[in-house]
Amino acid sequence: MPLRTVIFVDGANFRSQLMTFAFQSNPPHPLGRAFRLKEQHFDWASFFSEVIRKIIGHTGLEHRLIRVYWYYPSQISPWEPWWESNLAAKVVASHPEVPDLREEEVTGAAREWHNREHGNFAKVRNEVLERIQRATDYLEFKYVGQYVVHPFTPYQISRDPDGHIRYLGTRVGEKGVDLGIAVDMMAKMPNYDVAVLVSGDSDFLPVVANLKDNLRYVYQFSLARGSPPSVRYLSPWLKGLVDCFIWMDEVELLSNHLNRNASIPPAIPSAILDAIDEHLASLIA
Repeated sequence: MPLRTVIFVDGANFRSQLMTFAFQSNPPHPLGRAFRLKEQHFDWASFFSEVIRKIIGHTGLEHRLIRVYWYYPSQISPWEPWWESNLAAKVVASHPEVPDLREEEVTGAAREWHNREHGNFAKVRNEVLERIQRATDYLEFKYVGQYVVHPFTPYQISRDPDGHIRYLGTRVGEKGVDLGIAVDMMAKMPNYDVAVLVSGDSDFLPVVANLKDNLRYVYQFSLARGSPPSVRYLSPWLKGLVDCFIWMDEVELLSNHLNRNASIPPAIPSAILDAIDEHLASLIA
């Protein structure tokens, strides 16, 4: 009988891996910006089917995919009114290099940045993830924890020649998502034989050890970059604890699972597709 297999994807960790695939068009973007691949640029049905085939080939055991759970934060840090009266003055005091900086300017710039972050967060969930779920069998996005941002901790603040403030707050990252994944892995344990963890975070060491103590197989899956392929987002302690480690190299990922006709914006421009093909040719040569 095939082993019942569930894949648990740490969305933020996996997105970081995907976004390392960055390509420049020819000629390059006027501002030097690279095009970064994201979730909407891949065919996930074929990808997860291939993950199962790789697992079968690696272990010599039959596996049947039951479900893919893909985790993202459920919300972004809300705007807190007390920030305005307590933090704007601190920003002004700590950035004397910005001429004539005023508290109301900081508050307005911080709120505008927060609103953009909030809008982008909602857009990813509503326009990207939901459409991927509808198009991919056995996939369920789960929303837990919070994506934390600090609007009044400037990552960048300056005044342009026209006198306008250029302002970026700080993206701290997800909080509580790893815990949500770990809780689900334990709670669902009676209903599967194999847990495949798509994350390289050492925070998962305790839950991996617990699952193994309960006689469940635990595998780790990663993407590999370069030639020869190497995995860059994996704790060596986690790799040493799981039952087996499986990876997919970028040639296979980009050749077989790239959605060249992605309908979810931003689509991959033809110039970027040409750059991807050139990159693949250099790896295969």
